[in-house]
Amino acid sequence: MKKKQCKLGVLALLLFAEYGFAQSKDSLSNETSIKEVVVVAFGKQKKEEITGSVQSLKAKDLSSLQNGNVLQGIGGKVAGVQVISSGQPGSQPTIRMRGIGSINASSDPLIVLDGIPYSGNLNSIAASDIESISFLEDASSNALYGSRGANGVIIVNTKRGKNKGLSIDADIRTGVNFRSIEDYSVYTSPQDYYTAYYNRARIGEIARLKQPGAVPSGASPHDVGLTALNKLGYNAYNVPFNKLIGKDGSFNQDAQLLYQDDWKKLLFRPALRREATVGINANSDQVKSYTSLNYLDDKGYLISSGFERFGIRSNVDYSITSKLKLTSALSYTYSKQDFGETGGFSNPFQFARNIAPFYPVFLRDNNYQRLYDIHGDALYDYGDGQGPNGSTRSYAVFENPVGNLQKNKSQTVNNSTNINLGLNYEIIKGLDFTYNFGAYLENVKNLQFGNTEGGTSSSVGGTISQGSTFRYTLNHQQLLTYQKKLDKHNFNILVGHELNKIKNEGFSGSKQQLLLPNSASFDNAVKITDLSGNGYTYAVEGYFSRLLYNYDGKYFFNANIRRDGSSVFSPESRWGNFYGLGVAWNIAKENFLKDNTVINSLKLKASYGQQGNDNILLDGSNRDYYAYQDIYGINNFGDGKPVLSLKKQGNKDLKWETSKNLNAGFEISLLKNRISLNADYFERKVSDMIYALPLPPSNAGSYVKYGNIGDMTNRGVQANINVDIFRTEDFQWNVYANATHYKNTITKLPAEQRNTGLVTGLFILTEGGDRYTYYLKEFAGVNPDNGDALWYRTTINPITQKEEKTITNNYKEATDYNTGKSAIPKVYGGFGTDVTFKRFNLAVNFAYQFGGYGYDDIYRSLFHSDTYGSNYSTDLSKTWTPENPNAELPRVDLTSTNQNGNSTLYLIKSDYISLQDVSLSYQLPDDFARQVGLSALKLYVTGNNLYLWSKRKGYDPRASLTGVSDPYRYSLLSSVSLGFKLTF
Repeated sequence: MKKKQCKLGVLALLLFAEYGFAQSKDSLSNETSIKEVVVVAFGKQKKEEITGSVQSLKAKDLSSLQNGNVLQGIGGKVAGVQVISSGQPGSQPTIRMRGIGSINASSDPLIVLDGIPYSGNLNSIAASDIESISFLEDASSNALYGSRGANGVIIVNTKRGKNKGLSIDADIRTGVNFRSIEDYSVYTSPQDYYTAYYNRARIGEIARLKQPGAVPSGASPHDVGLTALNKLGYNAYNVPFNKLIGKDGSFNQDAQLLYQDDWKKLLFRPALRREATVGINANSDQVKSYTSLNYLDDKGYLISSGFERFGIRSNVDYSITSKLKLTSALSYTYSKQDFGETGGFSNPFQFARNIAPFYPVFLRDNNYQRLYDIHGDALYDYGDGQGPNGSTRSYAVFENPVGNLQKNKSQTVNNSTNINLGLNYEIIKGLDFTYNFGAYLENVKNLQFGNTEGGTSSSVGGTISQGSTFRYTLNHQQLLTYQKKLDKHNFNILVGHELNKIKNEGFSGSKQQLLLPNSASFDNAVKITDLSGNGYTYAVEGYFSRLLYNYDGKYFFNANIRRDGSSVFSPESRWGNFYGLGVAWNIAKENFLKDNTVINSLKLKASYGQQGNDNILLDGSNRDYYAYQDIYGINNFGDGKPVLSLKKQGNKDLKWETSKNLNAGFEISLLKNRISLNADYFERKVSDMIYALPLPPSNAGSYVKYGNIGDMTNRGVQANINVDIFRTEDFQWNVYANATHYKNTITKLPAEQRNTGLVTGLFILTEGGDRYTYYLKEFAGVNPDNGDALWYRTTINPITQKEEKTITNNYKEATDYNTGKSAIPKVYGGFGTDVTFKRFNLAVNFAYQFGGYGYDDIYRSLFHSDTYGSNYSTDLSKTWTPENPNAELPRVDLTSTNQNGNSTLYLIKSDYISLQDVSLSYQLPDDFARQVGLSALKLYVTGNNLYLWSKRKGYDPRASLTGVSDPYRYSLLSSVSLGFKLTF
């Protein structure tokens, strides 16, 4: 029976292939696919000629994105590429291509804009201005960028003039931003919180009395619980604390709630987003131009946060003569980013989650009536004793993020100008000289304003901090290209030189004691508390060459070599040699497949190369531009005399991190290009990794010194599949998917750490392990007698002298273990579909990852054992109580602070599927468009980050590369917009 069903299934598939595919659109031919051109290093290539791994997103793939930074929206769209984003509008995402490139140097890819390495933030470029984004993932593709291309290269090409004549495109959309996922489940009712807090104290007393030698306090556990409520300060009911909860644990039914404010509703609200772009194409035989204006007002769902941008761009191509061509790409962008993310207790995300639900937002009198200032504006309660009956908070005194976000400012204003100029001259037929000049200039101004009315800033009369940074990048490229065809032999030779220089200068200052309460002018404050300035200069110079060769469009070979010098290293170690080699075989053009009607194209490819990395990070974020030099800090210890202190010891022997990359794969298209599959195996060996050297104990904590101390390998596979299920004149249906799997392995550590491993936070680096293997105490369960958390410890049996694993309730005695569980997922990628029926189009895109582990530190913190009035997880019901002795979670009281210490209990699967974006559009009939004076008119609705399926409510695996939840992070936002596109 099964065989018969199998045969019927095969027959049905063949019939579908024969008849369903028969009505193909002739325009979508095999030749069209083969001749597709993609942007690569220093030029363009036909897709069939590429020997490495290059993926590309076109303008149509980006049109539905609504992110202030276009890279925020590409999650799941490109195999091998991971995107870690913040919800803060306009923020720069973390991008990882094919794994982890380094431990203490940057793993960020290089951004190249219109052929010139780009040092700015891509939030300065509207998605509507982008023609394509190419992702260069292997050495044969990105070796020409030498020291800066080790972590991959992202090439962004903006639109240029095309099609003779004048045309105007306008895209206008408006919509709403809102929080993407719900936060963790915590108590929202004062009654539930008071009861929970009472029980923490009651249960703690019961557990204490169970300890050997415990002395009764003279108060019953019930009385201990009631007394503890007084520590909370605020009573939201008309019944005193000592009568709020009965001996049976029931809440007093006569108690009436006097007030309640909802922190989350006041902090997080749906917000408006507006975006408008206009693009003008004006082209003649000699001049082609693209000019655009764009405006974005992208307000965050966190009050007072958002991103605003205005940009203008002009890209022009001049054909002076048949041999001489000039190009220019000029842009200016003004942007303003208002931030909501701050550290400490004032962070609105952790505050709204952790504040107990009975603490008020607004200031009230002794009758619990709200108070207002002379202007009629509500006053805010900072928990400092000004509230009803002089109550003070036991949590986050002097903080109120609702008030702070409306009265304070945390803002960055950026004015950036990008200038790319190019000259191309054909010396003789086939021999071209190109000179490219790029200049990027930006002035960044930062403002931090703390008000005089409340919060910690009010205790010093208000605060103002301002900083200004001016940075410019200059890039010079001289390229000589020779193309020659000899019979079936095709040659393309490139020789070039590049010089890139960055100079940065900045200063900042802080003052206190404001005269005018609402003025953020620096002159408005009188007391200087800090004044500093610094700068750096960085330069990299490279000489390079590339050979592209193919024989008869069947056999392809390329070779790249580049020699780079970086100012980061000492003159003795400054220069490095980098290369890339690639081969490909287009089997489909061989005679035995040439007339095959099933296989339209089939290419085998392989590449290998070596690159470097000089992007060393001092503290995980700030770059070290002087790796071989000592860095000192100048301190004032109160006597007015400057004192030098060593911050980092230079190392003249420090050299490049080196990446050796292998890539091998195939590309195949079937059934008139209806089915296409690309698959690659990659191997990336990183040697001479830069990391902090072990220093003598006498120097611990005083300074650091970096050296080349380790090796690491990433091995994996990635694949893309694209299927046109239907492709007729009126109906097209496409589905696609991509997947990436890789394994990261530390292959070498310094001799000092070879046996013990190198512990960094929650992770341990060991030879044979990976970068993000968790190193934690192992949770052993709950003691059913008293609710103690139990952990494992390893001791040496004094008799057998062998290791034994025992259980302890003493957290400090518990052993930290290599868990063998990693934050790196086993597989990640995306999938989606695109359906067009006549004038309607629906596109849906998903992203996913499976097989990794996260550490939910936020969830852990919601089981705290202390007397602060901070909130609890509703999973408190799953913790030990005398009434629930077999609970899966340990006792939570008010004093046993190690009950929820870091352990394997809080590891969680980081699997997820997310609905990344959905777009539905309708192209109005041409006749209707002409009646209203247009060439074309399209209406559409689009949404981004619409839903997440994950292991626990509140936990978002997309928000962290390490899998560790961050209580201060701006949770991802969702956007839904309605818009229309006009063509004149």
